[in-house]
Amino acid sequence: MSTSGLTAGDNITTSCTRCNDVTGHVIVAMVGNEVVKVQCKACGSEHKYRPPKQPKSRPQAPAVKKVRAGSARETATTTGASGRTVSASRSEAARKAADTRAAARAAREAAQTAEVWLKAIAGSEDRDATPYSMKSTYEVGQIISHPNFGVGKVQQLVKPDKVEILFRQGIKLLRCTM
Repeated sequence: MSTSGLTAGDNITTSCTRCNDVTGHVIVAMVGNEVVKVQCKACGSEHKYRPPKQPKSRPQAPAVKKVRAGSARETATTTGASGRTVSASRSEAARKAADTRAAARAAREAAQTAEVWLKAIAGSEDRDATPYSMKSTYEVGQIISHPNFGVGKVQQLVKPDKVEILFRQGIKLLRCTM
C-alpha cells in the first residue's frame, strides 16, 4: 500500500494483532512509501502494518462453495531475492527489509566469530598445527589444520567420537577417535 505524505513517527489507524481491534498506531518503519512496521498506542506492541479490515456485508444465506473431487487448493507463492519461497501477499518492501536485516545479522555474527577465532589462534603458528584426520585423537586447546576450514582450535571433546573445533567460519563438529 502506497501511503504518500506519511513518515515514520506519524499516527495511523490500523488493526492490531494483539488487541484484535482497529486502534491508533505510530509508524515505526517505512521502506520507500510503504508502511512496514507500526506500534500500537493501546497495548504498545510492534507488528507488521496491516490495513484496517473493512466491515463485510453478510449475505442472507451462507454461500456453499462446490469443490471438485481431487482438486487441490492453490496458494500464490513467489521466490524472494534470497531464493526463498514466500507468500505473494508479502510486500516487496517487507521482503527487502527482512533480507537486509538478515544479511546485516549474518555479517555481525561472522565478524564476532572471526574475532573470537583470532584471539584463540593468537600466538600459534601454522607450522604448529596438526593436520586433521578422522583417525587421530585430539586434546582441548590443540591447534588443527583442516584442508577445507583452515586452522582451528579444539574447543571441546564430544563423546563418543566427535570434537568441536573453532574455525574462522565458526564452530564445526568433526569426527575423530577417542
